[in-house]
Order: sequence, then structure tokens, then C-alpha cells
Amino acid sequence: MKKHQVSVKEIAQLAGTSTATVSRVLNQNGRFSKETEERVRKVIAETGYQLNPLARSLRTTHSNIIGILVPDIGYEFYGTITKKIQETLMENDYMALVSNTGENLEQAAQYVQIFKNYNADGIIYIGNNEITELPELPIVYVDRDPRDAQDMTEENYTLIECDNIQGGYLAGEELIRKGCRHIAYIVFDQTVSTHRKRLQGLRSALSKADLDISDQYIITTGSFLIEEGFAAVKQLMTSHPDVDGIFFSSDSLAFGGLRYLNQAGFSVPGQVKLIGFDDHSTSSVIGLTTIRQPVSEIGLQAGLRMVRMIAGEEIHRQRRRLPVELVVRGTT
Repeated sequence: MKKHQVSVKEIAQLAGTSTATVSRVLNQNGRFSKETEERVRKVIAETGYQLNPLARSLRTTHSNIIGILVPDIGYEFYGTITKKIQETLMENDYMALVSNTGENLEQAAQYVQIFKNYNADGIIYIGNNEITELPELPIVYVDRDPRDAQDMTEENYTLIECDNIQGGYLAGEELIRKGCRHIAYIVFDQTVSTHRKRLQGLRSALSKADLDISDQYIITTGSFLIEEGFAAVKQLMTSHPDVDGIFFSSDSLAFGGLRYLNQAGFSVPGQVKLIGFDDHSTSSVIGLTTIRQPVSEIGLQAGLRMVRMIAGEEIHRQRRRLPVELVVRGTT
């Protein structure tokens, strides 16, 4: 039989049963015999019929749709996490609606309304420190901790993040071990929980070695762009040429910083040692020492937690913190 778009009514006629019975088989809800189910599913397979998830969501309590809010799908870190979440949800029979917010709260709110219109079963919120108003659904936060931005009242949420404090500590420890004594931190937005925790870890490592980092050695950038890293290190080295070690809150900022140092005639790692954060795919190419996040594992855990929350498992208000790893290359 040639596959074409058919209706539930046609499926019922071909299977010799009622539309109500076909609906019960499709939704696995109600009474029907095994023989009837086999007959209906045989017709479905032959015709290539596919259930409209939106239509189904209007009739059932579950749509099998998960909304994903991501700040920048083009940024490798977020893109890899989102891809892994989608794969994990698909393996568990859920479809993802991915929306790029651009760190814009109003835009995020518009996407949340769309999720509600589609009767989404849950929302995965990646990497935003400002939280738009969310419906009473299972919520999984990824990367950044929203409780750092405002008082959280949701009962049904969880957080998946890497151990940012450990990452900052490992970076500081490596710079100190390699002889650095005047260490700086280049960071995108200190109000973001992840970047502040990395600074906390760095301070802890410095304190253990009887060192400190003053505010004038901390430069905040406007974005993750390579150009921002270039400008920040230029500002830093112009004002403080004694700096001999720099920790960056992201690899992309480190790329810009390395470019400036090379152009300005600084020897890396001879005069200045650099450490990034993320382990971007380009980092191994240029030999950047960095802190590797378990990006795919973050996405996997986020997807699995969402599925488990929808199933009713008691994992509310839980934090899953995944360990990071120092990857030593040519910049230290």
C-alpha cells in the first residue's frame, strides 16, 4: 500500500474498528484487545500514519514535547549541550522545541508562552542568569544557578552544572606551580554564577600559596567574543605589565588574549602563561591549556533528569555538580 497522509477515521475503516478504539490504541489509554491493537498497528505501519503531537496534547495530559531555552546555539559549549539533550530526549520518545534567547528576557518569555501553547511537559533552561516567569512545570536548569539571581520558589526543578569552583582552583594551582605570582582573571560578567565560582576557586588556590588577586587584576568583558579577550588583555598588560599569569572564564576570551600577546611581542608561556575554560575544539589546535567541562555528560544528565521528573520521581531541588579536568598544553 502506498504511504500517504491518512486520518484516524481512515485508519479505523481499514482496521475494521471505531475511531475511538484507534485513539485508545494510539494513546495507550482505555480498553482494547491484543488482536485489535495488532490490526490497528498493522494498518498504521502500512499507511505510514503519524500522530500529530500537538493534536495529541490537546486530548491528553502529556504532549511529549520539551521546551529548551538556550542563550546562543551558535556558541560551541551551548550547541553541544543542546544537541546531547535533544538526542537524550529523542531516545526517550520526547521531542525538543529549541529556542535561542540571545540572553534576552523578553524573548525568553515569548518562547515560554509558545511552549505553554504546545502544552509542553517541561522546560530545560540553559545558561541564563536572569529567569523569566515560568509555568508550573518540571524545570531543569543547566550551567548557571538561577538561585544566585533571585529567590527561587519553584518546587519542581533541578540544576545540572560543572564544578566551577574546582575549575578555578585547578587553574590557579597550575599557574602557581609554573611559577606565576601576579595572576589576573579575564571574565565575562562577574554576576553570572559560573564565572563568579571560577573566581572563588582561583582565590582559594592563591590563598593556599599566600597570594591574592586584587580588583585591578580582574577585567570584565562585554561578551565571549575573541575581540573582547584581545581588548581586555591589552588593557591589562598596558596598566600592569608585571602580570605573568592569566586565567580566562572562557576559551574564546583566551584566544583573543593570546592573539594580543603574540602581536605585542610577549612570550607565551615564557613571560605570560594562559589558561582558558571549556576546552573548545580550537583549543587543542592552538595548544591552549584549559579546564575541560564534561559537556556531553551535562546534556545527557539534563535530558535524563527531565524525563525522570516528568515520570514523577522525587528529585526536586537537586543539584548535580560534575567534575572538571585540567588539560595542560603549550600556554603554561
